[in-house]
Amino acid sequence: MTSGDDAAAAGRSAVVLSAEHISKTFGGIAALVDVGFELRRGEIHALMGENGAGKSTLMKILSGIYTDYDGTVNVDAHPVRFAGVRDAEHAGIAIIHQELNLVPELSVADNIFLGREKLIAGLIVDRKASS
Repeated sequence: MTSGDDAAAAGRSAVVLSAEHISKTFGGIAALVDVGFELRRGEIHALMGENGAGKSTLMKILSGIYTDYDGTVNVDAHPVRFAGVRDAEHAGIAIIHQELNLVPELSVADNIFLGREKLIAGLIVDRKASS
């Protein structure tokens, strides 16, 4: 391997998102207990398990939907505690929910970005109308 290959491999292997010792309870019922997770640059993961295994709970913690949990989330090796979804989005973390609450009149892209539209002075910027 050349030094360029080494640098490329190091860049791909960098941990960009990790969760350490994540635990979450709902009314005394443990949804997650001491969960760990690492995502490295260039990797693709599938989170699988039975209903009630905690998949959605973990994703909601990582994406800032749930803010009350035990453990640590790290982005680029820096501990973060998202105050909400917007904080997670600014860090580059977002999820598309599996619920089928789509708006049939909108395109796939518009449905994906629904609620994340560009705003100027609190108003939605309609690029199509200004073209």
